[in-house]
Amino acid sequence: MAAAQVRIAALCDHALVGQDGKLSMVGIFRNISVSGLPAQHPRMYIVAVLALEAGQHQVVVRLLRPDGTAVMEQAPRMAVSAVAGQDVNVIVELNNLNFTTAGDHRFDLEVDGVTIGTLPVTISHMTAAAPGTRPN
Repeated sequence: MAAAQVRIAALCDHALVGQDGKLSMVGIFRNISVSGLPAQHPRMYIVAVLALEAGQHQVVVRLLRPDGTAVMEQAPRMAVSAVAGQDVNVIVELNNLNFTTAGDHRFDLEVDGVTIGTLPVTISHMTAAAPGTRPN
């Protein structure tokens, strides 16, 4: 039995799989700047391309704070069906996600109860731009 692998993982503003099966991601990011906490992020997508053994699998995405506690009461979970020799695209849309702490958070990607990868996201306070300058 081959171990499950994460081929690609990203956070982005939008993601979709076209009719041809190609995965598209727009606005890939790793940092979220907020003016204060708690803060709410309106929409983000977690995208993962997984290499899995053929058959049915349960995928769970958990978001953890810097101290390791869960951000979401109900972690998104989905059943996927893997075909031999083909990767599985996983797209999870998260709306109005609340962040109460700054720092390095992480999304854990679990397959059949085993964490196979993590995806970091840093929540940081915005700093005011100096007079006469533009923020990036």
